[in-house]
Amino acid sequence: MKYYVAGGTLAFISAVALLIVMTVIEPARMESFTRSYESRQIEQGALIFESNCLRCHGPQGEGTPLGPPLNRADLFNGEYLSAIGWSSTLRDFLNSTVSAGRPLPSDGTNFPQPMPTWSEAFGGQFRPDQIDNVVAYIINWGDRAIAGAQPTEITDDLMMGSDIFIELPEGDPEAGQALAEGTLGCAACHILSTVGPPWAATDGLPGVAVRGAIRVQQDNYTGNATSADEYLIESVVETNIHVVEGFQPSIMPTDFGERITLHDMADLLAFMQTFE
Repeated sequence: MKYYVAGGTLAFISAVALLIVMTVIEPARMESFTRSYESRQIEQGALIFESNCLRCHGPQGEGTPLGPPLNRADLFNGEYLSAIGWSSTLRDFLNSTVSAGRPLPSDGTNFPQPMPTWSEAFGGQFRPDQIDNVVAYIINWGDRAIAGAQPTEITDDLMMGSDIFIELPEGDPEAGQALAEGTLGCAACHILSTVGPPWAATDGLPGVAVRGAIRVQQDNYTGNATSADEYLIESVVETNIHVVEGFQPSIMPTDFGERITLHDMADLLAFMQTFE
């Protein structure tokens, strides 16, 4: 009998010891599991964002002429949510916005189309877990956005302005591509969609670099440029001078001359020159 008592006592002590050990290590285990789960969410969200959201919001959420920036401080520090009267959490706001879409803003922001609905519950294509993954990816930008870091640093040289005849430094087409696909958002309208005139050759027409040279020679040309390079520069900094037939004026932002430096313009020009 005493052996049974001793065995039972030993089993009880072992169970208590195991419980104590599990109590000690469980928080760390759960924390590790949570980090792993959140990392997988962000990875899956990045893939969905790249395939479906990048066109309007930019590769790192910097925004494009088609959609507002998401990677910005006021969205994460509460200022924007307070301004629009949103009383719940940022995660709830993003989940609601991605799920149900957004109408065109009434604050004068010039976006050409409303945001579509993405959740299956509203006629979209994403499951609830996929919506959560996209939201996790966006929230992942928070610390960086609040700190004021930008995906593409803008140098402090002389700003471009509207002088299309100013001498530019030597441009780097790869740096220009990064600007077009990133902070400036040119690719959203001219490469990834037909919102703006395509840069690439299409329908038997040459690319934008060659088209510029042709257009400045036409009798009905009313711009100030006299060469293909000047035409491309003027198209960026004086956007309504060269409105291509079939497209509307004022769709393209008119403040690029105030937003980019001479180096930025040189790099962007070098990239545009690759579209022959």
